[in-house]
Amino acid sequence: MGLFDRDNNVRGGSGTARAAAAELAIQAQADQAQNDQAQAEQEPTAQQPTGTGDPDGSPATIANTDQVSEQTHADRELLAAYAQELHRIIAVGRPGTSVVLAAVDTGEQISGNPWFQLDVEVTLPGQTPYLVSRREMVAAQFLARYATGTTHGVAVDPADPQNIAFTS
Repeated sequence: MGLFDRDNNVRGGSGTARAAAAELAIQAQADQAQNDQAQAEQEPTAQQPTGTGDPDGSPATIANTDQVSEQTHADRELLAAYAQELHRIIAVGRPGTSVVLAAVDTGEQISGNPWFQLDVEVTLPGQTPYLVSRREMVAAQFLARYATGTTHGVAVDPADPQNIAFTS
């Protein structure tokens, strides 16, 4: 039985080459899907999600669970202290404006977010602008907001004018 004869028998009439080609394409897709599934089942677990791992990207394993847990806890404490300090400065700080003069990636990351060394020109109302060099964590989705030349609102710690928090 030929390809077109099979189509005629299935459809009960005269089939077209287009219908036969469509049937073959559907069968080929089904075969490919089965092959892909079989291959995925045979691949090592490195292709599968690994859960939480070290900040360097290595997977969490039973052997390094304590180390990963300790690092995660330390990261969480650092982020909490960082956020608390920023909130404090915003609450008590004097409002001003700033312009980012330079932003350099330090190569450090906490919870996947890079730290940058920012050189910022700060201006408070009625005062001469001054320079602040600040280490700031910037999430990947906000990197463009801190490009050189961008302007931001800031709060300036009244006890230390070098200590600022971005407000915009």
